[in-house]
Amino acid sequence: MVKKKSQMLAVPAQYSDMEEPDVLVERLRACQDFTLQKVTSQEEEGLFLEIHCQDELFQVELYPMDFVLPELYRCQHLFPDVDVDAIQRAQYGLAVEMEFGSNPLASYHLQLKLIHAMLPEVLAVIDDSSEKILSGRWVALAAQSQVPPAPRYLFTAQAVSGEEDSCVWLHTHGLNRCGHPELEVLNSTRDNYQQHYNVLETLANRLLEEPKPLEYGAPFFLAYVAAGTPLMVTLIHWEQAVKLYPEEMLGGKNDRQEGHNEDTCVVFVYPSQESLEEGRFSSLSIYDELLQDNPIFMISNEETARMRSLAVERISYFFDAFAQKDCKLLVKLGLLVDEEHSTQENDREHIWFEVLDISQGRIKARLTQEPYYIKGLHEGHEGIYGPEDVTDWLIFTPEKRISPDDVYLFSLPQI
Repeated sequence: MVKKKSQMLAVPAQYSDMEEPDVLVERLRACQDFTLQKVTSQEEEGLFLEIHCQDELFQVELYPMDFVLPELYRCQHLFPDVDVDAIQRAQYGLAVEMEFGSNPLASYHLQLKLIHAMLPEVLAVIDDSSEKILSGRWVALAAQSQVPPAPRYLFTAQAVSGEEDSCVWLHTHGLNRCGHPELEVLNSTRDNYQQHYNVLETLANRLLEEPKPLEYGAPFFLAYVAAGTPLMVTLIHWEQAVKLYPEEMLGGKNDRQEGHNEDTCVVFVYPSQESLEEGRFSSLSIYDELLQDNPIFMISNEETARMRSLAVERISYFFDAFAQKDCKLLVKLGLLVDEEHSTQENDREHIWFEVLDISQGRIKARLTQEPYYIKGLHEGHEGIYGPEDVTDWLIFTPEKRISPDDVYLFSLPQI
């Protein structure tokens, strides 16, 4: 497949912020997170940059363009009214296009860093590739972080429903820029699309960690939907998949005239070893009953490590929130499992505790759940732990729920 460029549009607080290209270039040169190696200026077409970052060279294109707030894009973050008003009045933005390198998440992070370096007071970023609207406040925090954002930011999974029936068509936007085909689920229903959505999102996250795209028809283990029942998925090219359904169905052949007709594929499953060996795939819907029991989709070691790094990097927000008596705090701790369950790849169970006290950087907490792999630990246990044990945390204020990814909310004006 041909990897598409990642397309973002930065909406500045003031149009004057992008009127002088030389100023933007100097801001890029001053940033320590990457090296600006070459600038080519073409008056009508903007700037072409060569950026060196983490042993890779990136080609980046910058140009001003008219801006109209997209109506159907997903608003990923909360915006205060003052920002919404300013965005609605904006008429121009700075387009930032680049092709991702070998690591999609690191490349996405770099694109945010480039935008923040040039426009440190950006109002919003329109991620056209994933059809998302990002808060400028979130972009600033993400760009300043040493930890990349969550993989879910790289794509959006959309659910489109028909007007006259219960048919739902699920599909992603954003994976093509990562070197992977977009994912779809056909002929879902309003009763079951949320379970199918969870499968689609989990699969997208997992595939982003793969060094190369999954071959069509190849099996991919995703989870156990019940004891001893694996969810073995496979990808089938859309042209082959739509032949299995009526042409007029939502997402069927007739819906492929103007879009969703390039690098996109449909998720199916192999329900047994025999079906896998014979290449007989089935609809994801055969697992609908089991999927309703909320199966646990395991988080990879790579994502667990990323989440932990972000939680530790931003733990000062967590400590500050404890001083506010109207906040309730939960902390996820990674504790050593019993020896018989320990493996070289994974020796910790990540479990949630209620925070009782924080003193001198130590956390007193009560276990809120029964562990699976630690016999001597039970729900209700109280202990004292350090930041080295923290893998995630949540802050519950009277108005909102805040995770390490959401700390931009603390910068929102009080209304």
